[in-house]
Amino acid sequence: MKHTELGTSGISVSPVGLGTWQFGSKGWGWGRDFGREEALKIVERALDLGANLFDTAEMYGGGLSEEILGEAIRGRRDEAFVATKVSPHHLLHGSVLKAARRSLRRLDIDAIDLYQIHWPNPIIPIRRTMRAMERLVKEGKVRHIGVSNFGLSRLKSAQEALAREEIVSNQVKYNMLQRGVEKDLLPYCEKEKITILAYSPLAQGALTGKYTPENPPRGSVRAANPLFSSVNLRRTRKLLDVLQAIGDHRKKTIAQVALNWLMRTPTVAAIPGAKSVGQLEENVASLNWEPGENELARIQEALEQLRLSRLRSTLETPFRVVAGIFR
Repeated sequence: MKHTELGTSGISVSPVGLGTWQFGSKGWGWGRDFGREEALKIVERALDLGANLFDTAEMYGGGLSEEILGEAIRGRRDEAFVATKVSPHHLLHGSVLKAARRSLRRLDIDAIDLYQIHWPNPIIPIRRTMRAMERLVKEGKVRHIGVSNFGLSRLKSAQEALAREEIVSNQVKYNMLQRGVEKDLLPYCEKEKITILAYSPLAQGALTGKYTPENPPRGSVRAANPLFSSVNLRRTRKLLDVLQAIGDHRKKTIAQVALNWLMRTPTVAAIPGAKSVGQLEENVASLNWEPGENELARIQEALEQLRLSRLRSTLETPFRVVAGIFR
């Protein structure tokens, strides 16, 4: 697998990684609990295929995701690039240090490869947080610093708050249907060589072709997502038809075409989740082919004609909302 550099770190990561928020999760409405043994097999297969970027967070499953990931990479630590995140309510200087130590214990590793601020917290001055992040780097507990869900102004403020280190990544929601980052954030990150880590790169499955107005998601968190309203599912159909046609020609799935398009620039790496080894393999197989100019033009035309309703950006989500979600 061809790897890409993470920001200006000099470290190579796989353009398709693995998001592990679902490891050990319960009650999220995805149809079933996620088993530890299945998670271990998924990580092992990812490493076998050369996918080395693994993203987790202290929030995920109350730390259980970190524990499972740590167990999965035991014995293969040198092959894995581990990214985790500190919660927005742990951004005071001392709280950051304590949160990092807890994550290190759960992951059972000596150093976190990429430590990210999960969400901005406007109540806490960013300089306090960044002083703690730089201390962790100096002590060897963290190798690189990143942020998540930061809009352009907060990203710049976070950069300015660092005295010695650089921000190498910004993890944001980015997919064909949710492209708000393209307005100013993505161009800025390209200029500054900051990697965009795209979470929800398949829009919670809206870019797989599985859901239609006749077959909407039921009894899950997707049902509350405006992407899955009957109106938006109908409006998305033309784009999916284009992706299907290209996929049929290339012997790829709709999801693989959508992931490949997202990583058309080296600045972007995707971290889709995977509920099975087969799904992980499908995600990784989205690499190592390039759509032609005509295919890209067809996709661009479909995107320009696409008009979705009632979508809002997750960037700069007020802290009170974030805190309520993860309470």
